[in-house]
Amino acid sequence: MSIYLQLLKIPGNYKVEKGPLDTARAYIAIKCSSAVKVDKIEFDTISGECRTLKEVKEVVDWLIKDLRTIDKQAAKFFKNQDEVRRKTVHKSSRQ
Repeated sequence: MSIYLQLLKIPGNYKVEKGPLDTARAYIAIKCSSAVKVDKIEFDTISGECRTLKEVKEVVDWLIKDLRTIDKQAAKFFKNQDEVRRKTVHKSSRQ
C-alpha cells in the first residue's frame, strides 16, 4: 500500500457516443504532505521530520517502494486501457 505517493488513473474514452475521444492518462500524485517553515520559507514535505540518516533512509526506501508499486499499477492500467481501446476500435470497424 502506498504511503506517500499514488497513481491517479484516468481512463480513456474510445466511444464517440460518450463524448470527445480521448486517450488514457495518469498522474503521480502526492498522497500526503505537510507544510514546514524553515528560515521564513514554507516547504511542502512528503515525510515527517527526520533527525537521523537512518530515518532519511527509511523514508527513501518507502518512496522507492511507492514508486515501484506505481510503476506496476501504471503498467497494468495502460495495458488494460490498450485492450479496451483495441476492442472498441475493432467493434466499430465491423459496424
